[in-house]
Order: sequence, then C-alpha cells, then structure tokens
Amino acid sequence: MVSKKQKSLTMTLWIARLLGSVVIVFLLFMTIGELLSTDSKTLMIKTSDAIALLLFPVSTIIGLLIAFRWEGIGGLITVGGMILLHIIRPDLASSLLISAFAIPGLLYIIYAVWSKEY
Repeated sequence: MVSKKQKSLTMTLWIARLLGSVVIVFLLFMTIGELLSTDSKTLMIKTSDAIALLLFPVSTIIGLLIAFRWEGIGGLITVGGMILLHIIRPDLASSLLISAFAIPGLLYIIYAVWSKEY
C-alpha cells in the first residue's frame, strides 16, 4: 500500500515537472523570439543587463532542464539564479510574474528534501 507521504511526493514531483515544462517552453519561445526580432538593439548591452540575461531566463531554463534528472541540483540552480537576479536587479523584485518562474524550482527542492527523508 502506498503511503500518503509517497503520494504527496509523487504529486509534488509531477506538478513540478508539468509547471517546469510549461516554463521552459514559454521562456524558450520568449528568448528565441527576442533574439530573432528584427528591431532588437545591436550588441551594445550593459554588463548588468548581460548578467541579468544569464540569470533570467538562461539559468531558469538550464536549472529546470537539469531538474528532470537531478531534482535538487536543478531546483537550486533555478531558485539561486532568481535570487541573484533580484539582488542584482532589485527593481524586478516587485514583479510577481518574474518571481513565479521559480515555483517549479521550489517544488523540485521540496521534493528532493522530502524524498531524502523517506
């Protein structure tokens, strides 16, 4: 018989995978669209903007892709990148939409911690 904790773990993992997949597809669509747009600015990017671009969406995509195999590491990359983004660009900390992209990473971390106890 499967325990309630095991069911909760499985549900947490599948919700994280589903949300993570949606986030990956959306961020890839957004990033590729921005890179291929004809009216985008030339390569004159400030260093802080380049770092912010690496932290979001690049670290989010990479972290969620890694989380499909290694939940804890991928979740830490996703959430850590988001935390660093908010440190570097505090003006984005008030945006709940950007912060919401870290939810799958948090779920992966919760799964990794709970599954080690089980």
